[in-house]
Amino acid sequence: MARGLFIVAVAFLHCTYASLIRKNIEPYMYKKINTGRPIYFASEILKPIPRKHEMMMVLGTAPEDLSIPISKRRVDIATRTNYLALPGPIEEVENTIDEMVEVMDKVEEVGGDDPLMNELMEMKKEMNKTMVTVRTGTPNNAGSESAESFMKRVKELLAVSGVEAQLPLDCGRNPSSPAKPLDKEPLPWVVALGSREDGQFHYRCTGAVIGPYHIITDAECTNSPNINVAQMNVTGIVPEPFAIENFVVGRRIHPSITDTDSLLDGDNIGILELALPIKFNDYIQPICLPGVFDKPDPDAVTNSTLIGFDNIRDTQRGRIAGLYTWPNSKTFGAATCYSAITSFNRENPDEKSNLFSVITKNHLCVDRPFEEVGKSVVVREDPITGRVQLIGVGPVANARKTNPIAYTLIQPHRFWIELVLKKFKDNFTRSP
Repeated sequence: MARGLFIVAVAFLHCTYASLIRKNIEPYMYKKINTGRPIYFASEILKPIPRKHEMMMVLGTAPEDLSIPISKRRVDIATRTNYLALPGPIEEVENTIDEMVEVMDKVEEVGGDDPLMNELMEMKKEMNKTMVTVRTGTPNNAGSESAESFMKRVKELLAVSGVEAQLPLDCGRNPSSPAKPLDKEPLPWVVALGSREDGQFHYRCTGAVIGPYHIITDAECTNSPNINVAQMNVTGIVPEPFAIENFVVGRRIHPSITDTDSLLDGDNIGILELALPIKFNDYIQPICLPGVFDKPDPDAVTNSTLIGFDNIRDTQRGRIAGLYTWPNSKTFGAATCYSAITSFNRENPDEKSNLFSVITKNHLCVDRPFEEVGKSVVVREDPITGRVQLIGVGPVANARKTNPIAYTLIQPHRFWIELVLKKFKDNFTRSP
């Protein structure tokens, strides 16, 4: 009995200490947790929505999930096809460096003295000079060589800075089904996110393990006061009696998210920090993420797997839900998705979807009805390595016509994810 109380006390002190470190020493993108009692709602399937609501986008199937009207001006439709087109090699590297600079510029505590920022800014100036040369008639092979050179320099810079070294290398495995990791439970990377009140677990969102302290999900879920617990080791219905639970003590939201409207811009991504380190085993594993230079093809038409929780309902045991997988889900790159929706609208004006108006190059689309999917993640098995990779989070659909669904791509935000994890590591190991 005494030993049990000692273990509980140690765990409590560890949790408290970790929380204090992150609150007092690491203000970097910290979002204080709302400790007030969450409000729970009865779950219901989305009902048909009148045509006047075709400009409304929905982020979930429960009443507490956000519905966002398209209010601000998006990319001009006449230029959308070019905007979504696959860039050439040199433009691709240029865009990646620009995105890195933009992220670092938006992140708190990064100033002009940051060596990584300074190096990226210098590289950006060189890229601008190279692009002038390329656009004034330099042969394509010279542009490709420049792209490879700059890509190598960026990778070296990230390695030296310690940014692209935070995620586990041993990722995306399913020890129970190594030959076909998506065909058999458990799915060790998947997390049920929710809250625990009065001893009951209340499901809210789907997330994925990316490291010993971190869960990735969408920004809206990350910011929700109805999430303070992560259930791992889930094999069927949540709350899972044999689940491993961990408490949320920190939140990171992509710096481009400034209001609810910006959740539609392809940056709907967030990271939750846990109180105690996850002990990986056969039933809990980190998922793989795309690399910084693994650019998604906006013209691609492929298959992927959706993972989430359905049949959500409120009971005396809390809000329960069932784990599901939808394999062979037709998946489209941003440009293909945009073209397909606009073509469909021309042929079916009575079923018009305005999802095309929010599609950005940071999105992909999945051909599934949103009311049957809800909060979910998109994953794909690498045909060469057999590892499972997280492709997208943060689903959004047109309220009137809920198919297809747009997800925020993980790949464009890989640098931001690594930056968050490096900041966490640096501050967590720093003495108080």
